[in-house]
Amino acid sequence: MSPSQFPPYLVARWGMYLAVGVAVLSVWLGQRAGASLDYSLLRAVFIFVIFTALGLGAEAVLNTNFVPSAAADPHAERPAEPEQHDE
Repeated sequence: MSPSQFPPYLVARWGMYLAVGVAVLSVWLGQRAGASLDYSLLRAVFIFVIFTALGLGAEAVLNTNFVPSAAADPHAERPAEPEQHDE
């Protein structure tokens, strides 16, 4: 998939939605398990930051126009090697 097929910030936007959802789920599960509210909120903020960083990182990787060099391309034609004559 080429980078031009992604609208700007598509992956980051959905990464943010996922981060908010997981953070809210984390608070809810922490409260149901008997954790204190401040611990649950702290854990939710930590999860939010991690998921947001993953979403923004994925956005950056997918939208970077990386062009591999010819040496890394296995299908590129190699220059002809000089012939060796045994005498």
